[in-house]
Amino acid sequence: MNSTLVIVPKKKSSRVSWAQLNPDLLRIISKKLCDICSFICFRAVCKRWRAATSLSDPPRQFPCVIDWPKGKGKLDDTLRVYSISSRGTHTFEVPDAHFHGPSDGYMLLYEPYRSAKECQSFLNPLTWIEWLFPLDMPVHIVKPIRLGGNLIRNDGPALLYKDDEHYFLCFWQSEKNDWTEMRVPSINTVALYDHKIFFAELGHQYKRVGVIDETTGVLLSYLPPPKEYFDHRYLIATDDGLLAVEMKDGMTILPSLVKDVTKCQFEVFRLKNYPQNPHWTKLSGIGDLMLFLDQQNGFSLKASDFGGFKGNCIYFITTGRKFLKKGYEHVIGRFDLESNRTERVPAPAWLGLRQWERRAAWFIPTLN
Repeated sequence: MNSTLVIVPKKKSSRVSWAQLNPDLLRIISKKLCDICSFICFRAVCKRWRAATSLSDPPRQFPCVIDWPKGKGKLDDTLRVYSISSRGTHTFEVPDAHFHGPSDGYMLLYEPYRSAKECQSFLNPLTWIEWLFPLDMPVHIVKPIRLGGNLIRNDGPALLYKDDEHYFLCFWQSEKNDWTEMRVPSINTVALYDHKIFFAELGHQYKRVGVIDETTGVLLSYLPPPKEYFDHRYLIATDDGLLAVEMKDGMTILPSLVKDVTKCQFEVFRLKNYPQNPHWTKLSGIGDLMLFLDQQNGFSLKASDFGGFKGNCIYFITTGRKFLKKGYEHVIGRFDLESNRTERVPAPAWLGLRQWERRAAWFIPTLN
């Protein structure tokens, strides 16, 4: 039998040049990135990738957890940011500064060498943009807060502070292009909704929710709290109204010190018929919303804006009962309102090395 040998020429292998990808495809890929830090690295690949994207149009940032060490004889100039979506840690160095906590995408700084230890500014650790204060305030009485509960309003950071006798709320108003400062009662949580500032006053003498006009600073009225024992509490502005969130009783041995994070549960209330007949209604669910709570603030986002995340949930940061060598254990939990169950969210080991007086917090990096 005669056989014929047929030689088939090899095809030239075509190598894809990643630098030559279509700009439209590059923009689609950039929108799928899980956090802004990855977006910055994406833009640093080459000129073509940088030209296809814009710093003014980054991917939506899922909330991160920010932590900073306690300074013992040295400056605590390192910020560590943990991304839940990518499970990665990013580190930022801010020399010659101490931190006092976040407000939106900014960190409250103070200079340790000034004689009165006065607060200096809010700083964006990604862009180094600073918001300078028009007044000096002692550090130990300042609390950075979040006013824009659902991130619709993101004019700038805000804080609460106290002088010798009174408490004050200080925040930036873009309409005035200036800081607004108003005197407020001793308050535990605050939220800006419908051009009004709602605050919870939960002392031994009063348990009530007050309402202040955003523009004039005039106290408009007081409302009853959502429930008689409204202690572990948050007020959160959303598109659908003002929410009040309460951690159920019996879960802690001290405020913010949790026995078992998987046993933490929450109740959610919505303010109805304000101002004619204001009252609170308990909700069985929050639909597409995700709530984020830490030991300072609370805010909301829509799960449909983030691929792979489920709504009707509450993400929270708390302090565990377990005591480590360098401090108490800090943990992240996720409470599902539909199943009424809580699970522990994976977190890096360093998150559990926090001192009692320093608290991890939710942080949303921004390029603004």
